[in-house]
Amino acid sequence: MSTTHADPHLHADDAEHSHDHHHAVELHGPVNFQMPAGMRNLAIGLAVAGAALLGVGVAMGGEHSSWRLWSNLLVAGFFFLMVAGGAGVILALMHVSKAGWGIVVRRIPEAVAGAMPVALVVMLAVGAFGLHDLYEWSHPDIVAADHLLKLKAPFLNTGWFYGSLVGFIGVWVALVALLRKHSVAQDTDGSEAHTGSSIRLSVYYLITFGLFVTIGSLLWLMSLEPHWFSTMFGVYQFSGAHKTAAAVCTLLLVWLIGRGDLKYANENHLHDMGKMMFAYSTFWAYIWVSQFLLIWYANMPEETGYFMIRQDGGWLALFSLNVILNWAIPFFVLLPRPNKRNPKVLVPVAIILLIGEWLDLYLQVFPATSHFAAHHHKLDLHGPFLGAGELGAMLLVGGVFLYVVGQQLGKSSLVPLKDPYLQESLHHEQ
Repeated sequence: MSTTHADPHLHADDAEHSHDHHHAVELHGPVNFQMPAGMRNLAIGLAVAGAALLGVGVAMGGEHSSWRLWSNLLVAGFFFLMVAGGAGVILALMHVSKAGWGIVVRRIPEAVAGAMPVALVVMLAVGAFGLHDLYEWSHPDIVAADHLLKLKAPFLNTGWFYGSLVGFIGVWVALVALLRKHSVAQDTDGSEAHTGSSIRLSVYYLITFGLFVTIGSLLWLMSLEPHWFSTMFGVYQFSGAHKTAAAVCTLLLVWLIGRGDLKYANENHLHDMGKMMFAYSTFWAYIWVSQFLLIWYANMPEETGYFMIRQDGGWLALFSLNVILNWAIPFFVLLPRPNKRNPKVLVPVAIILLIGEWLDLYLQVFPATSHFAAHHHKLDLHGPFLGAGELGAMLLVGGVFLYVVGQQLGKSSLVPLKDPYLQESLHHEQ
């Protein structure tokens, strides 16, 4: 990611002397955007189709339907929470690094992060209706008979679960809203005080996101297997949020450029987004390998069980595919410079990363929840579960999320009008 620190008052005439005229584009007023009918219909269609598929999955699931429904919604809710939260990280990094290149594309992560309440609602629904189907620590009789769960009860309880959802995500939502407020206000008054305020708010966001996603993921995901623990689990989720948000923002940027809505962005901005996907997928792989090798080397029964159930009983193929989708393909495809500037390459890689993140979360959730359901409800469950419900949950939440993002994009100019680094971004080249 380019983080240049040129004079914020750089004028267009100066920029033209150092850059090709091909990229010398001037901004003459607000870049208006209204969610097109196609986008609106797609979002609504995805949500309706997702709800129907989710209903089919419940109807056909029989005795499996309850735990599987809430497992799917947990995967979908957390997926889009990480998309929105990761977009907030991208936005905050642009502010704190004073990355002049990113001004033209900044409204995209602002819009994606602004859809975070959608994920919060889904996560709250999982907690309200699916807690007992997924988390064994939510059953007092199980806790009473388990010495380790009794020791963890001060943290693993419903108060902490709901409190962390509302408190942690609420802080992220509030900080993103304030960043958006300052960004839009600057379009009107042009005050550089908004830039300073945004930098301070971004520091708070980065700190709270790193801290809260670590604590929250222990409650929302890792506690699905309350006897297992990993000190790297939080940063693992953090890395997943980065690469997934970069993929979503890249897809939106390519789409907006292709429509002509964001003609002020060029292949150099695409290059920076491509570098984000490349770097963040490699960071994810580093954390994945580190966690796996530490547990493999130590060979402690209370730790190795996590990976054993994800490599036996039909899970091994998906376990291996996870690394291929989330790292191997993005790494080797995006390694050449021209590929990071080519929309025909960036789009399929971004889609692969999104599928990879879903698979990664699926592998974190389903082996755990199916194992608990098999033992607690005496069900005969074996291997991966892939069907209408798995697709339906993602389409339902994804459709609503896409609709909100479209609305957010239309609430202000697609390009910040009076940011002090605007000219640098308009003439960005590398």
